[in-house]
Amino acid sequence: MKRLYKGVIGELKGSYTRFVREIKGTILLPLKDICPFNSLLTPLLFLLTPLLFSSCNDEDEAPYPSIITELVDCPTDNDGKLSVIVLDDDTRLTVTNPQTNLKPSVTYRALAGYTLDDGKATLYSLKAASLLKDSTAVAVCDPINVVSLWRTKHYINLHLLPKTQGGQQTWGFIVDRIVGRHAYLRLHHRQGTDPMAYSTDVYASLYLDDLAADDITLSIQTFSGWSDWEL
Repeated sequence: MKRLYKGVIGELKGSYTRFVREIKGTILLPLKDICPFNSLLTPLLFLLTPLLFSSCNDEDEAPYPSIITELVDCPTDNDGKLSVIVLDDDTRLTVTNPQTNLKPSVTYRALAGYTLDDGKATLYSLKAASLLKDSTAVAVCDPINVVSLWRTKHYINLHLLPKTQGGQQTWGFIVDRIVGRHAYLRLHHRQGTDPMAYSTDVYASLYLDDLAADDITLSIQTFSGWSDWEL
């Protein structure tokens, strides 16, 4: 199945919430029947999670559900329907509230908020995540803040904190060299003409199966200088 690299060397338009809405029609938007307690309008689905849960509980005193938030793969079938999410350990979870009218036969990458009951997932939110593409040919290393970075079976996942004023930025990865089975990479980040007015959250993943390497050194230019991660 084709992995969707749309928006990967991503466009950052204002806050991350607004960024998600900008790519409506190409990533997992809009979600339908996403709140099992009450009906919410689509624009509210991409506010911070506590606000969404508060809205769901306005009319009753039911306890908040136990929400799991993590990066997942979202494969669609031949009809553009999302009925399964795949965790980074390859666990497949059937979705109780499937999403339709998506691009058929592709795999999206997203930050999912869901509950788990009897091996099935009920989606509360899906936010587009960038799938980093090889950008060695256009390499730029403008500084960016890093919240966290971790490796899973198939991905290196990044929680980034770029500074923006609603303009366009791009990012990907740079292959410096591969020595044996060890790849030395840098994060490609182009600030462009976007002023550094405020910070916003962005999630991204680097698909490891595209690299012939067991060990990864990833270097990122932060506002405090270069930092290296051994993965």
